[in-house]
Amino acid sequence: MSQYTSKVRRYIKNMLKGGLIESENDKVGVRVADIDESGRVDNVHLIEIRRIISLVGAAYFFFMTVWVVPVACVITVSMMFPLMLFRMPLFNYLEHKLCGMVNAHWNAVAVFCGTTVTEYGTDLANYAEEKCLLLANHLGLLDHFVLMQSLNEKGSIRSRWMWVIYNIWKYTPLGVMWTSHGNFFVNGGASKRDNVLKSFRNHLEKSFYKYDFGWVIMYPEGSRLFLVQKSAATFAQKNNLKPLEHCVYPRTGAAHAVLDVLGPADETFKLSKCGKGEPIKYIIDATIGYHRGEVPDICDAMMGDWASVNASEFAVHYDVIPVKPEWSDENKLKEFLYERYAIKDRLLADFYKTGRFPGEQTKVQPNNYEMFFAQIFWGSLYYAHYYYWLRPLIVYAWMSFIAMF
Repeated sequence: MSQYTSKVRRYIKNMLKGGLIESENDKVGVRVADIDESGRVDNVHLIEIRRIISLVGAAYFFFMTVWVVPVACVITVSMMFPLMLFRMPLFNYLEHKLCGMVNAHWNAVAVFCGTTVTEYGTDLANYAEEKCLLLANHLGLLDHFVLMQSLNEKGSIRSRWMWVIYNIWKYTPLGVMWTSHGNFFVNGGASKRDNVLKSFRNHLEKSFYKYDFGWVIMYPEGSRLFLVQKSAATFAQKNNLKPLEHCVYPRTGAAHAVLDVLGPADETFKLSKCGKGEPIKYIIDATIGYHRGEVPDICDAMMGDWASVNASEFAVHYDVIPVKPEWSDENKLKEFLYERYAIKDRLLADFYKTGRFPGEQTKVQPNNYEMFFAQIFWGSLYYAHYYYWLRPLIVYAWMSFIAMF
């Protein structure tokens, strides 16, 4: 037995010295080396092909997202405006269908990037047709994709939501499209707070019921975490609050405006405070988490350049809290939201350690057929607008301009 062991040891030594398994036929070693080298070349070629495919795909989805879909959507909605004069329900029905197809396209972008979303906590399908206010932590630009993927297949949420968005996007084709849907843009800065909140209240009162919205979605922290973390730490210190590490205490003005206009007028929950319809009944506390707390860059995501194998696996945890009429008092709402964000901070701390949120988990399954149809739908709609009236209008305007000189 000892002789056999010593032979094995000598054999292993020879392997380590030569770096290649030797045999009586030297050609075996040559063949192995050749195969290894060709394999490396093939892998390099395969990587280059994948990079080219990623680049082409990213260019396609970028052009579709920032130009084709917004232009086709805005023109179509504009052509539907006469319906508002005599058939408002029909206008809302068609506009909501368009909004759903916009979300289907955004989901296609997310799936192309390779993202997946896992849900934890309360199943929101049971609240899809209720009036709700969703409050989410804001880590990066991919947060929008997380919520859009998660809520896509839940009833009419994706068609009847109103987003509160920072106004950096307002004067882009995307911003024009979102404005045509009825989303609201906010300006930053304490000096503009009162005017912005007044405009937001007016917008909610005039638009929420008229355009048959169901959910209001916002990021009450004000901006992405890395942009506000330092100022938030100073705020917590000044107000004797326990500092948060993975999120920041929310700004309560916009959430209070929603409940002050759309919240329940009394304990019966039959009418909102503005008196125009059913009130907001639930607050959806959404906690978005990324692998190990590393927030992916949206440009890297478009190219499929993920920092790790699990970096494209996103998670979101939902809690549903029934609205209390007393939250129309901003101080009481602030107390409640600060408590919720302290809980959110602990949830995120545990998630970054364990890779999961508490509760049952459900992996979101994308609707591949709908995403494919969305590409055909928006491409065809854009082409129809361009070919039948947009191009002739551009040519006519250009010729008229030339004729002036």
